[in-house]
Amino acid sequence: MTRRANRDQLGLFGTVDPSPPPTPGRQCPPVRDRKKANGGSGNPLVAKDVLAEVQEGHYGLLDDTEKVVVIEDGERARPALDEDIVHHLVANGYLTRCAPGHTMTCVYGIKRRPVLPLQLTRRGRDMLQRWSNLHPLGDTK
Repeated sequence: MTRRANRDQLGLFGTVDPSPPPTPGRQCPPVRDRKKANGGSGNPLVAKDVLAEVQEGHYGLLDDTEKVVVIEDGERARPALDEDIVHHLVANGYLTRCAPGHTMTCVYGIKRRPVLPLQLTRRGRDMLQRWSNLHPLGDTK
């Protein structure tokens, strides 16, 4: 059985005018404190912020350890609070590592270590654009 789509039928979101590039809802990505944070349930708005911050180049992977870091000012790296969310987005194909030629050297602790920035995949860009077009009920944007 083949599915036929009527070209006059609107999609789920209708026709959406292109919106400006999405920006994260928070000032900067949170860094992890020395204390282990209590486990809490995930917030879907955090995933949207993480995707927007990856697009701006704020997240990377520390050398070959798979540890997610927040890149500050292009030369400092700190452990990221949203490490679980970033790993989930990588596993589901929304994020990927940049090419090895884009490796940067950042200060992590007291040593300079290589950091490989993360980038959005096509699926990640599409998801970020969809989530950015949605607004809560009662919002007058």
